[in-house]
Amino acid sequence: MPFCVECGREGPTFEGVCADDFRRTHVLVRAPEYVDIERCAHCGRLRIGPRWVDRAPDEALPNAIAASAVPDPAVTSVRFSTEIRARDIRTADARTTATCTVGPWELVAAFDTRVRIRSGACPTCSRQKGRFFVGTVQVRAEGRALTEDEARETQRIAAKSVSGEEFVSEVESVRGGVDLRVSSNAFAKRLAAEIAKALGGTVGSSATLHTQREGREQYRSTYAVRLFGFRRGDVILWRRSRYRVVGVGDPVRLEDAATGERLRVRPRDLRAARVVR
Repeated sequence: MPFCVECGREGPTFEGVCADDFRRTHVLVRAPEYVDIERCAHCGRLRIGPRWVDRAPDEALPNAIAASAVPDPAVTSVRFSTEIRARDIRTADARTTATCTVGPWELVAAFDTRVRIRSGACPTCSRQKGRFFVGTVQVRAEGRALTEDEARETQRIAAKSVSGEEFVSEVESVRGGVDLRVSSNAFAKRLAAEIAKALGGTVGSSATLHTQREGREQYRSTYAVRLFGFRRGDVILWRRSRYRVVGVGDPVRLEDAATGERLRVRPRDLRAARVVR
C-alpha cells in the first residue's frame, strides 16, 4: 500500500505525497486579480484575447476568466465554473471554481476576479464609421429609373446580407438608381447576385487597381446590377408574341397574353424583350 513520504498516511499518492500535502506545496490555479474586457461602443461585440466575439457578457466573461487562469504544471485537465455578479455597467465580480485533475485525484480550487469593461471600437466598426470600402454594387434599370419599391428592396437585401465582418459603409441615391459601397469584393459579388435574383436582372463586373499591400496588388471591384426595363404587370414583346410579366426574379414568370399559358424564362434570354404596354 503506497504511503505519503511527508505525513506517512497510506493511500493514493502523486509525486510521493498525499493530496493534502500536495495542495500545501502547490497552487492549483493562478489567476489575475483583474481581467480587462473591451466592448465595442457601436456593435456591442466583446474583445476576448485577440478576437472580437458577438456574445452577451454573461456568456463571454467566463471564457475570458478561464483564458487568464494558469494551471499548475501537474494539472492535466481543468474544468471551470464561474458565477458573475454585476456591480455596475463597467465592472463585475466573478467567483470561479476550478476542478483540476492531478494524478489520481480531482482537486477543487476557487478564486475571485474583478472584471473591468471598457469602451472601444472593433476593427469592423472603425472601418465602417470611416466609410472604408472595397467593393461597389451599382443598381440601375434598363431605360428607366428605379422605382421607390425597388430602391427600398435593394437596401433591405443589403441590410439582411450583412454578417460577421462584412458591412455596408455607404448607400447613395444617384440619378436613376442606387450605389452601395461595401467592405469586400466577395461581399459585393454575392450582394449583386442576390439583388439581381430578387428583383430580376443581370450582373456585370469590372475591377480597378486600388493600391499595393505587401507587394500584392489590391483591386476594387464594381458589380453593375442591371434590372429589366419591364416590371411585374407589364406586357412585353418577346419572340414575336406578347406576354404579361407575372413575376420578376430568376426565373422571370410570364403569361402568354393570347393563350394564358405560363412559362418561366431565364433572365439572360429576355435581353431582347421590350415593353409594349
